[in-house]
Amino acid sequence: MNNRNSFAFFVALGAVTWAPQALAQGAASSEPVTTPAHQGGTSVTTAVTTTTTQSPSQTGSGSSSGANDTPDHERFNGHFGVTYFGITQAPIASGTPAGITRATVNAPVIGVRYWVRREFGIDAGIGFGFGSGSRETQAGNATTTVDAPSVFAMMFHAGVPIAVAQGRHYTFEVIPELNLGFASSTVKFPPGAGAQPDISLSGFRMDVGARIGSEIHFGFIGIPELALQASVGLGISRQTIKASQDGGVGAFAAGQGGSQSSGTTTFTSTVNGEPWAIFANNISAIYYF
Repeated sequence: MNNRNSFAFFVALGAVTWAPQALAQGAASSEPVTTPAHQGGTSVTTAVTTTTTQSPSQTGSGSSSGANDTPDHERFNGHFGVTYFGITQAPIASGTPAGITRATVNAPVIGVRYWVRREFGIDAGIGFGFGSGSRETQAGNATTTVDAPSVFAMMFHAGVPIAVAQGRHYTFEVIPELNLGFASSTVKFPPGAGAQPDISLSGFRMDVGARIGSEIHFGFIGIPELALQASVGLGISRQTIKASQDGGVGAFAAGQGGSQSSGTTTFTSTVNGEPWAIFANNISAIYYF
């Protein structure tokens, strides 16, 4: 074997030995590599392949993905959330037209929040309470049944939450709002001689004001549908109560009917001060669908 053929042999042997290692490394693209044996000699061509592996951050998976970086608030534009608005009591008169005091009827307001756009939404809620009964009196063989005072109350809530600022898991909001409520009750007396006419009791409530606070989504623990809203407020409240009775004998005006009413107007602020306010007034949970 002459020197030229010997040189070509060793070059070819080296190429065959190196090729498997190059193939094991992989390649994003395949290009032919030509190894000359010598001027005028035989050429050996091999294919070299390399593989490139991307990290999770490059592929868009994990916490750095665009979908997961979307603020929780924006994920629920066009969605409804169920919540409790923190309004519970409607006023009502108690007593007779000769003298009345203020009482309350529970009518918790439950409703929905709907985000029309990222910047603003609509709150709407309703609450009601109803109660009735009867009392029975027995004298000898005579039994008398009289309806106990029945009571009915209804409350309405409307608001316009406005998103002023937001982060990934919270939204700072200003919420103008209006509450309307009324209650009524009827006191009945046993029939018979000297019986009095029914007494009608009623009450009315109107609140106008605004609240500011934050709506915090639980997206940081994987449940962005759940949010807590904490707020403070400022507003005017007007409440009136009234008792009236048709003409008849009784304690009021000696056989003449009449009525009595009372009203109060207050301008107050509300502050979240107790941990249990989540169940009572200023902190409420919202669940979005």
